[in-house]
Amino acid sequence: MRKLYLSLIFVLLLANVSFAKLNVSTSIFILSTIVKQIGGDKVNVSYVIPSSANPHLFSPRPKDLANFKNADIFIGVGYGFEFWFNRVRYLRNGKKDLFLSSFYKNPLDIIKIGKRVLANPHIWLDLGFMIKTGIPEITQAMCGLDKSDCSFFENNEAKLLKKLKKIEINYKNLAQRMEKFCIVDVKPAFEYFFRSIGKPTCGVVVKRGNEMPKVGDIKFVIEHCKCKKGIVVYLENPYTAESIADILKYKPLKLNPLGDPTKQDENTYIGLLKHNLMLLKEFVK
Repeated sequence: MRKLYLSLIFVLLLANVSFAKLNVSTSIFILSTIVKQIGGDKVNVSYVIPSSANPHLFSPRPKDLANFKNADIFIGVGYGFEFWFNRVRYLRNGKKDLFLSSFYKNPLDIIKIGKRVLANPHIWLDLGFMIKTGIPEITQAMCGLDKSDCSFFENNEAKLLKKLKKIEINYKNLAQRMEKFCIVDVKPAFEYFFRSIGKPTCGVVVKRGNEMPKVGDIKFVIEHCKCKKGIVVYLENPYTAESIADILKYKPLKLNPLGDPTKQDENTYIGLLKHNLMLLKEFVK
């Protein structure tokens, strides 16, 4: 009888191990969608910064950090994007953390403060980097914590990368059609994105955080953007975009770097890329 009890206990323990899901916390929503596409129903995914918040200003409250504290792995961007991380990292108790910046080779607007490296953090929009390095590193980190589901993760990763490579080709083809267009970025959210598809911007109006444009910023853009046709890309502050577009005789275009869980066509990484691609194609027409 005792052997039977022990056998039942062993079976129950094994079942709990087999069905336990990997808990993953990310800093922003759009990274959580990548994890979900890789992990499927084998993972529980959460994100710290609410999608409605400005990530450059957000400071987490205790209720925002419950999943962060208990997650098997936290995935962030780095380059100072999660400026609050060092204040709350003690909650992690030595659990695994992964920052995309650890693998990025050519950051923009780099600043070194002692051992800290700050830079333009929007590297999740660098398609080439995410395909070759970012997403594979996320997958391998998940595999390291859940070896039994690793092949499942890798199969999903392969499907995701296949779709992303097709999207990347579409973007690069579009960039060739935009050869005679200038692209102005109101803020530096899309610098990595346009550089990765072979169509770097001709200027950024506001280079830092949430500052308002200065006369010198506007003068720089006017002097460096000489195309007859162009786009002024923005996420927020349409007045600034419209004002710059009016000066240059370009058109303002709202794109999204962060995704949106409330909108069906922007609630995954692939969906967000397709959404922005559609908007750019409409402009080129």
